[in-house]
Amino acid sequence: MSTNNPLSIGSSADMTPTEEAISRVQILALINRYASLARGIPSPQIHRELASLFLPSAKISLPDGRALSPHEIGKITESNPPDLLRHHVTTVDIQFDSRTEARCQTYVIAGTHLRMPDHWGRWDDVVVRMPEDGRWLIERKVVVVDGMEEGGWLQGVVDAGVDQRNN
Repeated sequence: MSTNNPLSIGSSADMTPTEEAISRVQILALINRYASLARGIPSPQIHRELASLFLPSAKISLPDGRALSPHEIGKITESNPPDLLRHHVTTVDIQFDSRTEARCQTYVIAGTHLRMPDHWGRWDDVVVRMPEDGRWLIERKVVVVDGMEEGGWLQGVVDAGVDQRNN
């Protein structure tokens, strides 16, 4: 279990209150859209939608050591798609490093068809604002699992990944 908190305490970057409020709402919308789409459905259309939330060069670091590009996001569930997967977002802490970059810590409880909760932890993200249209996109996502239920869906995914790497 991880106890590191990579976010600093303090005020945001040199932004007006209005700029900061708008950016926070846009970043929260990005995080909520990711949570809504990350349901484990083996659909190329959903995988493309998920990938569109990231920079093309982004990396998604998984707890099993894999680092995926946004276009490989379907690999997370391809070998064992859950019948049901829902990410319940709780606390979202956004810290602006500049007007165009922020670090976010999002606490998540995930339920599946096997367990509720199935697993829990957080997403540590770096998000950046696109200069051409002002959209915020994910540059880096680190999935941190603080715990998982024995016999749950994620436990099966982790066990399968360990078996594949050992063969």
